[in-house]
Amino acid sequence: MRQLKNDTKLSNQIYHADSKFGPVRVYQNKDYRWLTFNNDPPLGSTLQGVMSKARPELLCVPIYQSMLLFLLAPVSELRILNLGLGTAAIERALKHIESSRRNLIDTFESVEINPDVISIAKQFFKLPSDHTVHQQCAQQFISQCTQQYDLIYIDIFSGEHHQTFIQSESFWHAINHCINKSGQAIINLNSKTGQELQTTLVLLRHYFNCIALIEFNEYKNIVLILSNLSLKHITVEAIQASTVMQSIAPNLHSNINTIYHIEAK
Repeated sequence: MRQLKNDTKLSNQIYHADSKFGPVRVYQNKDYRWLTFNNDPPLGSTLQGVMSKARPELLCVPIYQSMLLFLLAPVSELRILNLGLGTAAIERALKHIESSRRNLIDTFESVEINPDVISIAKQFFKLPSDHTVHQQCAQQFISQCTQQYDLIYIDIFSGEHHQTFIQSESFWHAINHCINKSGQAIINLNSKTGQELQTTLVLLRHYFNCIALIEFNEYKNIVLILSNLSLKHITVEAIQASTVMQSIAPNLHSNINTIYHIEAK
């Protein structure tokens, strides 16, 4: 994926919009199509998502592959919420997995504040036509949530920065209210310092008994899986041995540096 940074240039740009939330750009080369929210040359462009043109259903980046680790345990009829649409990578992947596991998903909805991103996901990133997307602020949606979900994905960035409400007690209180007792929240996190990460973990421990923290070899982002049930079954060895993960992300285990478990004793 590093090559895509070099290929993020005007000659590969196929779409741009200056939305009220900032510039949105779509690029492609012969193999991939990708999205950026930042086109300021001094800052560089931050890739928000990547799609294989030949295999759109595949998750190209280990960060997003790890968001499917709920499949390590038997699951069915899941109610799923994704906060932050991006390039609809999770939506495409789960739609493809569901085609061979008919009872996997009961409900799947996404929330995206930027109408340009929703339009781009439909036009350029094969967002499934029957998928429900709520055009709304994630914080507002969660604060008004009256349903409970088995999985809540949280992947909300502007460039390389989280929305400030990610550090808010009220946001996580609402997330905790909207998740089933046996459910999981899965967050793509980019803490700038060790102290920021520690502060986030202390906050999350108020709401979840168990945290799996996944570090990657070539990415500074981490993924946190949050639950009130033990997550110790999520290990590199289990990922490598899983026939399900081998079929959808065969190299994930080798792209993970470490998985840490933080659980109440």
